[in-house]
Amino acid sequence: MKKEFILFCVGVLMMAGTLQVQGKLIPKDWTTGRGTIVWLANRPSLPFVVMKVLMKAGSVYDTDEKAGEAYLLSQLLPEGAGGMTGLQISQTLDFMGSDLDTMCGKDYAALTLVTLKEHLEESFKILALVLTQPTLSKDEFDRIKREVVGELLKEEEDPGLVASRAFDEALFKGYPYHRPEKGYVKTVEALTLKDVRGFYERFYHPNFAIFSVAGDVTQDELCSLMDKYLRDWKPLEHPLPFLSDPLPLPEGGKTILEKGVTQANIILGHLGVKRGDPDFVKVYVMNQILGGGGLTSRLFQKIREEGGFSYSIYSYYQPTYWRGAFRVVLQTKNERAQEAIKEVRKVLKEYRDKGPSRDELEDAKRYLTGSFPLKLDTNQEITDYMAFAAFHGLGTRYFVEFSQEIQGVTLKEVKEAAKKYLHPEKLLVVVVKASSSP
Repeated sequence: MKKEFILFCVGVLMMAGTLQVQGKLIPKDWTTGRGTIVWLANRPSLPFVVMKVLMKAGSVYDTDEKAGEAYLLSQLLPEGAGGMTGLQISQTLDFMGSDLDTMCGKDYAALTLVTLKEHLEESFKILALVLTQPTLSKDEFDRIKREVVGELLKEEEDPGLVASRAFDEALFKGYPYHRPEKGYVKTVEALTLKDVRGFYERFYHPNFAIFSVAGDVTQDELCSLMDKYLRDWKPLEHPLPFLSDPLPLPEGGKTILEKGVTQANIILGHLGVKRGDPDFVKVYVMNQILGGGGLTSRLFQKIREEGGFSYSIYSYYQPTYWRGAFRVVLQTKNERAQEAIKEVRKVLKEYRDKGPSRDELEDAKRYLTGSFPLKLDTNQEITDYMAFAAFHGLGTRYFVEFSQEIQGVTLKEVKEAAKKYLHPEKLLVVVVKASSSP
């Protein structure tokens, strides 16, 4: 019943809206004596709390030989800690109506705790044990490793994932972003418990952590919990390994992978722009018009509506810490793949050369500024955005200034962004299609 109550609370917030974030949410932030960055949105209207712990321990810090190490560790963490088994942790949290989930992406790993206020301390204690005293047992390691290998084998049958991974392998060749977060079957099978423990010892420290918290908890209460249950978590004196940005491919290229698929899965793109770049918001608005705006985007109108090539098509710039990718993603009939690629190139070139109209720009800005507050309806969404903003150094006024930045983007700036960050003549193209198609 307690989990149902949490879901009910989330639903109430979604229906009622969140007046606090209508241009007014400015979280409190501070850094603890152990170097942990903390962002807090105190929202006492409903008695539950969402806490996201972002660790600077993503798959970028794997090596090619040990790809999948960061992800496997993230899945292993809650499977035993502080003398509790994974089953005991799960049952204890479930009895309180709390949830603890883990994930691992390229830039970072994260643990997310959702709990009722009345069980905040008990739930936080378990979170702290998972962070600071994971058991990392051999039996659970072997079980999780088998599960990850099974996931990887299953994902090889997903043509969209196959295309995406082939695209990354080519675009980021020689750079950590080329590896999938889960690694490869052969590298995961070769991982040892010693490898995973070593990764934990290198990266899971308080000065590599960001706590993003939203809900019915005050700064004093949160500080008290952290001081009580994380006091033995020792910072690491050495900084994170240095990574420079990836270098763009001098030319594009094309990869065709043959599988038994009913339609071609196509990705076109090149190196993009990192989230911390001063031009990112301009690029974001520029892409909204190009391919981020759903039914109203240039690519959708030209490729879907006028050309009839694809049911859906979209483009995006990955908001990563280091330079990520710009991608155009579509599916089309196998026999029309080459024609569709040619049309996409044409749309990109025309947009790069001429830019959008003033009406297109104003429509995009209205949509982006109007929809942004709707993405902050729940504590879960707020914690996600706060963690993202903290990680990228965007500042606590991000929730106020982001819409203002969008509103301030001019037509001239969008045209300049298109010329600078769109390279239709250097596209990397990956196609997964049926072997019998032309």
